[in-house]
Amino acid sequence: MRWLRARDAVFAAIAVVLLVAYVSFGSRAAPVLLPGGGTLTPTPARPSSAVPAPQVAGSIAFILRGDVFVVKDGKYASLTDKGRDLAPNISQDGRTVIFARTETIDGKRAVDGNITPAVLRYTDVVKRDVAGGPETILLTGLRVKSASGNHSVAWQDGPAWSPDGKRFAITSDVDGEGAELEIYDAQTGRRQIALSQQSDLADPAWSGDGKTVAVTSYTLGAPYILLVAVDGSSAVPLKINADGEYYRPSFSPDGTWIVYTLRHPKGGNDVHAVEVKTGRDVALTSDGHSWNGVFDPTGSWVAFLRDTGGVIDLYAMDLASTLLANGSPRTPVKLTHGEGVDGSSRPAWSK
Repeated sequence: MRWLRARDAVFAAIAVVLLVAYVSFGSRAAPVLLPGGGTLTPTPARPSSAVPAPQVAGSIAFILRGDVFVVKDGKYASLTDKGRDLAPNISQDGRTVIFARTETIDGKRAVDGNITPAVLRYTDVVKRDVAGGPETILLTGLRVKSASGNHSVAWQDGPAWSPDGKRFAITSDVDGEGAELEIYDAQTGRRQIALSQQSDLADPAWSGDGKTVAVTSYTLGAPYILLVAVDGSSAVPLKINADGEYYRPSFSPDGTWIVYTLRHPKGGNDVHAVEVKTGRDVALTSDGHSWNGVFDPTGSWVAFLRDTGGVIDLYAMDLASTLLANGSPRTPVKLTHGEGVDGSSRPAWSK
């Protein structure tokens, strides 16, 4: 689609590609991983069994020490154990989690005109039932495996179920050429449509009616939120009046609000909500150490991450039905116990 700005140059050497990728990742992850600018303190061991937690309705998936954990029925426990997982999303019925898993393969890359050995990193999109059982790879990031070692690999991030569970959205960076927004069939793993070209997008989130995907766009440099029609007809920047940079959007179930992370001009992050039609902005947190908010299935709670003393935990906040109508935020409930929640992966909340 021509409404997203093309890149101005093609990188000639893999070293430059890696440098740009590193800088790009740093610009996204650094304020998330260390929102307060401090040093992370030692954390307790990874939980080896179910951990008691405050009771919340539904299921919340999140990443802890590289594994998918699920909060459900007053406890949380690991769903995976590979230590290489990120970006979980949970189906609307709460039965199935989809996530990305980091993999590597020995290969080759051209550097300054020379072919050299290289370890290539990519991600698979994986599905697993919350109740357990075998995993299914829905989409591999090893796009082309070559006998010569010149493989084509993709970094596939932010997999997100459509509301009807028949499709999923991802952003896919193939061979370092930019992260594009794509929609795939959940049964066949076939791509249905590519919704961008020569872009740098992240964090896809579906609207409740399945007609729109909100993403963070880095295509023009500083992050902002873009609303992309699933039929490919339009892409419109979300109007937000708050001062700062906007990323990690998540729709309320009725599509009226989008919760997002506001990166303040002088540093720090807070969870905000913006009314889609009017642009009215509401600060849900004000501590400067909170980010990655998502609505619950009713739209009356939000889950988010918060850094306290260098330790990241998962929290939930009751919006009390009046907050988004100029009420006051309630004190959030801490759901985890400082074991080391992954600050770069957004949680997901479903039935």
